Amino acid sequence: MFIRAREVKFNLIGSSAVKPPNLYWFAFSATLIVLSLAVLFTMGVNLGIEFKGGYLLKVRLDEAADVEEVRGILGEYADQGLDQTIVQVGDTDDGPILILRMPYIEESQARKDTIDAVTEEIDARYGIEEVLQEEQVGSEWGREVSRKALIALAVFLVVILIYITLRLEFKMAVTAIIALIHDTLITIGIYALTGRQVTPVTVIAFLTILGYSLYDTIVVFDRVEENANLLARSGRISYADIVNESVNQTLMRSIGTTLTTLLPIITILIFGGDTLKDFAFALFLGVFLGAYSSIFIASPLLAIWKEREPRYVAMREKVEAKGAREAILVAKPKPAAAGAGGEKAAEAEQQKQAAEETMQAKPEAQKEKPKPASKPAASKGASPAQRKKTTTKGPSGGKKKKKKKKK
Repeated sequence: MFIRAREVKFNLIGSSAVKPPNLYWFAFSATLIVLSLAVLFTMGVNLGIEFKGGYLLKVRLDEAADVEEVRGILGEYADQGLDQTIVQVGDTDDGPILILRMPYIEESQARKDTIDAVTEEIDARYGIEEVLQEEQVGSEWGREVSRKALIALAVFLVVILIYITLRLEFKMAVTAIIALIHDTLITIGIYALTGRQVTPVTVIAFLTILGYSLYDTIVVFDRVEENANLLARSGRISYADIVNESVNQTLMRSIGTTLTTLLPIITILIFGGDTLKDFAFALFLGVFLGAYSSIFIASPLLAIWKEREPRYVAMREKVEAKGAREAILVAKPKPAAAGAGGEKAAEAEQQKQAAEETMQAKPEAQKEKPKPASKPAASKGASPAQRKKTTTKGPSGGKKKKKKKKK
């Protein structure tokens, strides 16, 4: 990635799960998953009335209700579980309203007596002008809602698996699903630890964060696929290095997208109402974990899995062999060892020095070598004997002409 026009690269992806940097990411995620499972099995998840059944009461009041006072009234019936009631207040043009989401009471007579007592006490304090909504959800209906939610989640995962397989490849689809399972387990563990209720709003937010996590993962994998098609042909880089290069290229985009998404979510989490806070809390966990898992879980798993393919095994061996040869070439010559090996090394060094001296002396010799003297031209004042001697030397030859005259 580029920071102020300077390219900065991090070593984030390795080829082995038991060596850094992958060891750090996997150890951290494994610790979070183990803790989440421990909290989930010991404390459990606080399901809302839509999943385990309950009673919904929405009334318009003469005076605005105080949330803490209403919770105090409901706390008197803690033996019936009403201390887990969700209390919401609001204001409309017709007057203030109060919404109570009370847990389901199995015994019918106890349920009727408890709800009547709570309604009378609220009416005595704030005055109930009109009952706007009164709804009872049985435990059977809640179980049906839970079953359908799990089916919807399973269908979602299957569709995503098929899509990524067709768009990219099967191994990328599997690692993306593993990253989703990683986010799901940690999110459920945090919900169990904090005791927040899981409502349909939470499920909607949860499905939203799964989509965001997949989006970030597919952005990284798309760049990996593009770089693999370009760089793997040269045979100069391993698949783990291709994934690391792709992560570095998309890292700044992932950080920017995550931060700009988290800022409004944090604002809602701080200043929103109870329902909005539950929704924002799920979104906050999903966005943060989705960005983390796409880089530090899905990408390393993909690199480790692909490095086992014969093609990339041969490529890594080739890259490592080339790196070893380059290291030998750039290494400085070591002093010759004693013995026969040392004598041979010294002799080779002397021959090398002599060759260098010869190459340096050759240009100087060429500069100092005198040019051959040109033949003096026959001067006009030369004697007849000299001119005759010059003319008798030629292709025809003066001696042959003399022999013809003798015959």
